[in-house]
Amino acid sequence: MARRSHIWLLRLYLLLLSLTLDPSAVLAIRSPQSLALLRARDQCGRQLTLAQRLHLDRMQFEDAPHVRHYLHCFWSRLRLWQDASGFQALRIVQSFGGERRLNVEQALPAINGCNARTRFRSGSRSVSRSGSGSQSRSQVPVVDWCFRAFVCVLATPVGDWYRRHMSDVINGNA
Repeated sequence: MARRSHIWLLRLYLLLLSLTLDPSAVLAIRSPQSLALLRARDQCGRQLTLAQRLHLDRMQFEDAPHVRHYLHCFWSRLRLWQDASGFQALRIVQSFGGERRLNVEQALPAINGCNARTRFRSGSRSVSRSGSGSQSRSQVPVVDWCFRAFVCVLATPVGDWYRRHMSDVINGNA
């Protein structure tokens, strides 16, 4: 019986201690990568309404200007997106734990494939001077490209991992 009361008192002490801790001390427990994700999320979400922020926290990425700008800001701040080349697949894998956390053979082709597939927008058929028809392709604005590539990645197993990982970061479990 005495042992139970000691355990109960220890739990109560730990609960009270956790309530009185400085929030910055709690943040210090998080990994540097998780802190970088949270900082980028906060910095890029400053202009969002509460409802917009909640949608993004729930991983609901609708095709809307605020979502496109947020995603471009978020990935750019993390230095995992380059306007000239898109998502930096190898850097993403390395910064998210490498082979310990991601299937590299699956992640690299998925990310690079989405970069390539979404960079250009197919246009209408145009007729060249020689009279032959050809499919024109125009480059997508960078913010739109980032959004389209991200949505593409979300549709792969890498997207499933990303959703789980970000949920853990947001909820303080990573």
